[in-house]
Amino acid sequence: MRILLLIAIGLLLYVIISKLIRQTRPPQIQSDSETMVQCHYCSLHILEQEAIRKGDNYYCSAEHRDLED
Repeated sequence: MRILLLIAIGLLLYVIISKLIRQTRPPQIQSDSETMVQCHYCSLHILEQEAIRKGDNYYCSAEHRDLED
């Protein structure tokens, strides 16, 4: 019986502490500047703002953009 009581108290403490941690954490909002895109040549994922765009395709470098021609 004592073991069940200790398990119940531990579970209750876990729920309370995890709820407090979630409340203090600021919400994570992903803006458009953090959108990931995939290089059309090598499939590397990079930030859209760092990618080189040619038409509808994104590239991780100018070399990969030029190799697609």
